[in-house]
Amino acid sequence: MDRNFLASTHVNTPDPRQVCPPEGQRLLIAWRFPGNMVNAGLNLELTVRLWDNVEEFYTRPITRSHGYAAFNFFDQKRILTYKIDVVDSQGEVIEAWEHHFWTKLIDVDRSKVSVSSQPKQGSVMETP
Repeated sequence: MDRNFLASTHVNTPDPRQVCPPEGQRLLIAWRFPGNMVNAGLNLELTVRLWDNVEEFYTRPITRSHGYAAFNFFDQKRILTYKIDVVDSQGEVIEAWEHHFWTKLIDVDRSKVSVSSQPKQGSVMETP
């Protein structure tokens, strides 16, 4: 999203948001479920991984059989990948969708890894 997202850009009307327009990314999620599933209680769960490998988690109730949700990421937050789960009232995943770059994040404690703790590797050219 940038200055072109504002309607005032296209119709040339005064807009105080033109001074500091929104900048960032927007993720739109649309759905269509049978009414009986929605009446039983559904929640949309979004996990977003940013370029710095920080994960953010969002949840929204689904109250209509079809609709959409918009998630805005401003302030230089750049989306790397994301995963969407729709869960019922018991917490069971009804539908899931993953961005094609989505993988489970492997958390490595870098404070416990150092170069000096690694064994020295010898060369195949070395002779005893």
